[in-house]
This record gives sequence, structure tokens and C-alpha cells, in this order.
Amino acid sequence: MELKQDYASPRWTNEILDCSMPMTFDTYSKCSYHCLYCFSFYQKSHTLDGYDSNKNNIRAIRSVKPQKVIHLFESALSNDIENSSTTEKPFFPYIQERRIMQWGGLADAFDEYERQLGITLELLKYFDSIDYPLSFSTKAAWWTNDNRYMDLFKKHTHNWHVKVSIITTNVKKARAIEKGCPTPQKRLEAIKRLADAGIHVTLRLRPYIIGISGDWKELISQAHAAGADSVTVEFFCMEGRADTELKLRYDEMSKVCGFNIWDFYMHYSKQQGYKRLSRAIKAPIIYAMRDFIHGLGMRFHVSDMFCRECNDACNCCGVPPEWNVNQCGHIGEAILIAREKGFVRFSDIADSAKKFFANFGWCNAPGYNINNSRNRALYFETTMFEYIRNNWNKISSGNSPARGYGGILIPYDVDECGDVIYKYNGSR
Repeated sequence: MELKQDYASPRWTNEILDCSMPMTFDTYSKCSYHCLYCFSFYQKSHTLDGYDSNKNNIRAIRSVKPQKVIHLFESALSNDIENSSTTEKPFFPYIQERRIMQWGGLADAFDEYERQLGITLELLKYFDSIDYPLSFSTKAAWWTNDNRYMDLFKKHTHNWHVKVSIITTNVKKARAIEKGCPTPQKRLEAIKRLADAGIHVTLRLRPYIIGISGDWKELISQAHAAGADSVTVEFFCMEGRADTELKLRYDEMSKVCGFNIWDFYMHYSKQQGYKRLSRAIKAPIIYAMRDFIHGLGMRFHVSDMFCRECNDACNCCGVPPEWNVNQCGHIGEAILIAREKGFVRFSDIADSAKKFFANFGWCNAPGYNINNSRNRALYFETTMFEYIRNNWNKISSGNSPARGYGGILIPYDVDECGDVIYKYNGSR
């Protein structure tokens, strides 16, 4: 297999406004699994991430260059600014604070490419040597039977966390939707092996798909029995700008779900572009799920933009709250502050946001999608911290706390610095 080690990672996630692990990492440019719901398919089908350097539409796998990743972390930990590139420096404060890195944002780190190539394993040995905190997302199971991996994970029960993605216990539906993935049962067995080794494991019920994930009580019960200590959930979002190839995927999903996904989302999602179902549809399911999970003694986490107030901690991925990963100056944190106090100010999250995001520009944040050249021109001198603050105060923006989170935060005043104060809408 041809392997080009020129994939750029880590990157800043486009969910930086409400993510507690905004520095995200992928070993490979694409995933060996072919899940119909893949949220990164649209992005990768319009970039070189899924294609070779000749742009001839032959899919080629790319990986990070381990030496380059190691250089970033060594430079950050030693504060070697002089010998670091402009794409490395924005990550320095985050790494120096030893904030947890999310591994598996756009591709699976333990899929069949990893089984053949072993780049993740090579990097795991390095992160083991510096005892760096990590949170992994995966659908793979084979590696939990491989001592090369598990011997490393057993050394890091204190700072390596795993999220195992499963959307249903129904083998037939899972096979149709998550092509190439291990069966739900094999993934539940992986949860047990990890939990038995002392690893904190979260059931990642993402995406929740209506018509597919209705057996969520059974799935959560089985994950709990296997040793998972938490659940994180987010509903499927549909790409409204889908091209022909992506629409064909939605057609396949529709056959399994029993209704037309495209028509359903176009009707019940008001947003342009990335279509999210309304809060009215999601809330009854999410609230019932929270109560059921709490009844089992598990933690509950919501990464969906709606119902974030149900989070047991503002890290929506299920990382243990005591691991010091929650405060990164984001809206998810603000919602929980407002739930506690009745209101929230920008100053409540500003210090963390400034610490991590004031040292680089929004338009040149590594890996961050600014969408078009007009944005680059308008915000060329805007730092990421200023971008976060602007969204906080621009209540007409779809990304603001006022509009992006289902009305759980309501603007009602302005403080002495000119920043909007939001009150908690508990009746929502």
C-alpha cells in the first residue's frame, strides 16, 4: 500500500466554540470504514484528504509523519519557539497546560489501515513516554486483543480515555449503515476488555439516528454491563449541500430507517447547509435517556447543540470530570455555569479562552475551515479569542449562545465591558 506521510494533524476543530477538547488529531487522512452517516465525507470529498496528489480521483491513504508530530510536542513542552513553525506555535499553550487531545476526529485511529501500517502504535509509544492525556474515538475492536496496544493502555488508566461508537444492537441495521465495521457485539466485547483493564470507557451513541437507534435502552444496558461508565449522545445531522454521491448514501440510509431521510431533515431543520433536527424532536428522547442512564449510575454527556444543559460535565465526550479538561472557554461550559447560577457572563469563560486562543489568528488556525476568501479578508487580523467573543455578543449569529443552542440561554443585559449577559431558561 502506498503511504504518503504528509497529512496535517493536529488541527483546531470547527466546533471550537463549544468543545472542551478543541485540539483534535487524526493518524490517517481517511477511514477504512464506510459509514453512510460519515459527517466528514462531504468535507473530504471536496479536498485532497481523500485523493492523491495528482487529483486524479484515485483514493490514496495518507498519514501524519510521526517525527513531525513528536517535534511539535517536544517543542511545545520545551517552549522552543525559535525552532518552531507558524503552524506549530498556536498549539503551544494547550500542550504546555497538558490539556487532553482528542484522537479520532475525522478518521478512526485503530481501523484496518492501522492494522496494516501501525502509525498510531508508533505514536502511542511516544505519548506513553511523555505521559500525555488522550481521549480516543473508535469503532475498531481488534486492537483490544493486541498486547502491543493494551500493554500501553494499561499504563494510562489515569489519563487515557476511550469512546467506543455504537448506534444500535441490531446487527442487520448496523451492517447496512456502518459498512466494514465490527458488529455491535464485537464492540461491546471491546468495551469489556478495556474496562477490565481499568480504562475509563464511554459508549459513544453517535449519531443517534431515528429509525435505527430506537433500541437505545438495550444498547446502553449492554454497554453498562460491559463496564462503560458513561454515555455521550448526538443526533445525526444531514448535509443540505449534498452532492450526488452523498445523496446516494442518504438514499441507502432511508431504506434502513424506513422513511426518506432527505425530506425529513429538509422539513424539520431550519438551518442552512448542515441540517440539525429541532429541539422539539430531540428533547424528549435526550431527557428520557438522561434519566435512564442516571438510574444505572452512569454519567451522561450531550454533544448535540440542543439539550447541553443535560450534561453531567461540560466535557461532552464523557472524559472523567476530574481530569481537568473541561475549562477551555466554550459555550458548553457557559451553559452549565448558567444552570448553576441562573446566568452567565463572558468573563466567566474568558480567562480560559484567552489563555488558549489569543495567540493565533482565526483565519490561519491550523486545520480550521474558514469557508471562503471573503471571511479571510474580513477577519484577517481577528484572533481566535476575538472570534469567540464576537460570536458571544452577536446574538443574531446562528453560532451565538442566543440562537445556536435551542433557547436555553437568553440575552437579557450587557455588562460593563460591553459583553452580553445570558440568563438560564430553565423552563425550556
